Formats: sequence, structure tokens, C-alpha cells
Amino acid sequence: MKAKEIWYDDEADVLNVEINDKDYWKSIEIGNGVVIDIAKDGSMTSIEILNASKLFRGEARKVIESAKSVSEE
Repeated sequence: MKAKEIWYDDEADVLNVEINDKDYWKSIEIGNGVVIDIAKDGSMTSIEILNASKLFRGEARKVIESAKSVSEE
């Protein structure tokens, strides 16, 4: 599965991985600050990681640094 777009909101500290353009239906929090948005057909539309800077430290911080900044939009 290839991500459609990955962005990071520095102010909210949220990393979002958009998977497709299907219409959002609801969100399910699966724990540890990970939220999955799903469409009515049950497919995932995006994955949100809350408090991303706490999870992605050290070398893993590159994940956040390579994501598109929300402020660039």
C-alpha cells in the first residue's frame, strides 16, 4: 500500500498518512495515539499519529522531517 500523501502538523504534533480519496466515515483510535480513519466500505483512508514527536525520536525523526509540513500548504 503506497501513501497518497504524508504531512506533519508541527503545532498539533500530528503525523498523517493519507491513503486514498474515499469519503471519510469515522475514526477508530487503536491506542498509543494512533487513529485510523475509515470509509463506509471499511477501507482505511488515513492513519493519524498523535504526539508524533514523542514516538519518532533519533534516527526515526526522519519520518517527520520528510513529511510535508502543513504550513507549506
